[in-house]
Amino acid sequence: MISKIFDDLGGWTCPRCGNLADGVKCGTCGFSIYAGFVPRFLASVVDGLVVWPFAYLFLFLRNQSLAAYISVTLFGFCFYRFYHIFTIARWGQTPGKMIARIRVVRLDGAPAGWQEALFRNSAETLLAALVYFLELRAAAHVSAAVYAAADFSARAGLVQAFVPALTGIIAWSSRAYVMS
Repeated sequence: MISKIFDDLGGWTCPRCGNLADGVKCGTCGFSIYAGFVPRFLASVVDGLVVWPFAYLFLFLRNQSLAAYISVTLFGFCFYRFYHIFTIARWGQTPGKMIARIRVVRLDGAPAGWQEALFRNSAETLLAALVYFLELRAAAHVSAAVYAAADFSARAGLVQAFVPALTGIIAWSSRAYVMS
């Protein structure tokens, strides 16, 4: 492995051919040091497909009771954060990034570790924490008896009625941040 990919002037050593390069692509072999929108979007779609079954399970479990809504929401937040942080720290890639051939590395070319994974996910984690906080705060406005008496399909709507409109903007901002 090359001990240092990037030099102090912004040049980098291509991990494919070993030649010095500058800019985004290696002039010799065409290797790109930055994954563009399409590979990152593909990785995001694949990661979404990996967590989709869990998301549906969590949504189903959340509607069982108000206590379940709160506990599953907290667990879901931890689960999604753990998924992204653990896979980057352990393998330098999420399953989606593996398929898209994207690897997260430190600036010196060394594999990303826990510190890099935590830092890399910190902005998204803070935005997601704010969304989850606003949802949990909204759940506090619904009584357990009213929640239990409501039709199963209407229960989530009881909580959503108290979620501030700003929450949707924050959630979309988080998604946009991830795709940038």
